[in-house]
Amino acid sequence: MKTIKIKLNNDFKQFRSRYEAELHGDLIILSGVNGSGKSQLMQIIAGNIGIPPKTNSIDIPKFLISSEVYIDDEKIPFSYISRRSFKDNIGIMNFEHPEAINLVWHKEQAWIHFSHYNKWINAINYSKCKEIISDIIKENRYNLPTFNQSRPNNTLLNIDENTFKELLPRDFIWEVDDPFVNTIASMFYESAAKRVMIKSEHGDGQREGLFDNHKFLETAPWTILNRIFETLRFSYRFKTDIEFEMPTLKEPPTLYTFSNGVIDESRPRQLSELSDGEKTIINLTFALLNEKARPDRVLLLDEIDNTLNPSLVESLFMLLDEYFIKNDVVVIMSTHSPATISLAPDNSIFYEMFRQDNASPIIKPVGREEYEELRIANREFYSRMENNEHRILELEAKYQEFKSYTKILFVEDTYTQIYKLAWLMLNREKPTIENMESEFDLYADFKIFGKGNKDNLYGYLNNPNMQECENQRIIGLFDFDDAYRCFKDLKNNNGWGDIEGIESEGLYRMRDGGNIFAMVLPVPEHRKTIAKKNQTVKRLEVELLFSDEQIKKIYPGDTYATEHIISDLVIPKINNKKDFWKKALDLETNDFQAFKPLFDKVSVLFDINL
Repeated sequence: MKTIKIKLNNDFKQFRSRYEAELHGDLIILSGVNGSGKSQLMQIIAGNIGIPPKTNSIDIPKFLISSEVYIDDEKIPFSYISRRSFKDNIGIMNFEHPEAINLVWHKEQAWIHFSHYNKWINAINYSKCKEIISDIIKENRYNLPTFNQSRPNNTLLNIDENTFKELLPRDFIWEVDDPFVNTIASMFYESAAKRVMIKSEHGDGQREGLFDNHKFLETAPWTILNRIFETLRFSYRFKTDIEFEMPTLKEPPTLYTFSNGVIDESRPRQLSELSDGEKTIINLTFALLNEKARPDRVLLLDEIDNTLNPSLVESLFMLLDEYFIKNDVVVIMSTHSPATISLAPDNSIFYEMFRQDNASPIIKPVGREEYEELRIANREFYSRMENNEHRILELEAKYQEFKSYTKILFVEDTYTQIYKLAWLMLNREKPTIENMESEFDLYADFKIFGKGNKDNLYGYLNNPNMQECENQRIIGLFDFDDAYRCFKDLKNNNGWGDIEGIESEGLYRMRDGGNIFAMVLPVPEHRKTIAKKNQTVKRLEVELLFSDEQIKKIYPGDTYATEHIISDLVIPKINNKKDFWKKALDLETNDFQAFKPLFDKVSVLFDINL
């Protein structure tokens, strides 16, 4: 496990001069809310940042970074650090014919990059330009020279295109982070041309000392890439052989659809057709073959997983481990994605960043156990998605089952047990924890599902395309709290009528067609002061259909009664909601009377216009 030390020598955005941080690990995953400073830390480690075009010279120092990076106490040059972002794939291009990838093209790319980004300032005299430009561009790095306050007007470097290109060496090669054009076309060209040269020198055949084409193909760059694509289960391949025909390749490198073990040359895949996630993975895959890659590098991935679904997240980690980490490259990832955190391999080290108002952000290590619940949930979800055929059949079966239900009540929460328990207590007899679900399914003539939160429920009810539900009766139930806004804002242009009913029985709205309804919790007498449609603050959640006295029965001797009273009522803790219904089993039928108006209204709405 490596130790990475970062030192900042000047103020940079949120970070103060003399800031220092120390990270440990070979695969480091950095998370935090938006604005916590993750991307800025990546820029500090990379040691450079682009100056936006037409930046006022007075503002240029804001973009300068003076930093140092150490791996195991050894200072490393910034040329050993590569930074990638999900934004890198936005302008990804298709392969060009190799003969177009010539020296003129390389100089053109250098000029475009220089003129657009203005990566360094003119803190040196004109005679030094050739040395500065050659050294910086050759290394594919843009380290800013020391800012020279004495230079008149602190002007930006001003060189015309022809002068700029003349300053570049005759054999100048433009190395870019996006290797679709440069790296792959060049690798394929060099490999295929080398084969022709060896054949001409040694002959072609199976006898000892002669060229062995089969052995050559085993290590050819297109073979290696196809092998990686197979591991990643991507549905495309390069041809199994790429031939050289003087003075260039016989055809440009092309991806083809791969199905049932066969490369279909009649179906080429344009890179523009690939998903952003696939482009991200392929970009990293191509970078693996860069022969100039050096050991002890740091690879910075700044939210590169933004476009990745769970299967591609696993592919990303496989690539990082097999081709970077095992080759002694430290990988530091920043992320917002729960999938990335939960699917990270066991050798991952986690850190979280926290913004400070008047100081540099704070970085804290986090144990994997902190994410264990998240990890289990995402693993279960991903394992279902992994088997496509099984998942399709599973979803189709669930859809058909859903279509078979004629009456459905959707509630805000993910858990529905409190509603089912209340219905059974009012209509049957007290269930047990073990048989509560089965008893409800057996005796109730409707189903109850959770939508997760008020916004999900609002989005579902407000969907303009609800024709597929025309043979069903659907009710969406909102709590009478801030969710009332969602209930009130259901759009009239989607067919929602006016608000009807009275608060004690449950306000409701009906959608055109008469089979879809929205309603809010009926307000019992003991809560009528906290939930009114003309009241700014409303606080009626389903648990508060119980009175304060009944809730205290559920939590006898709990600190609830003293710590969680708002005005004169008790609000259940959020993390107790899942177990609330189990504790409510200790109550008697009479304690559930406040739920009766709810189920009476639900029954009426289910039967309207039948």
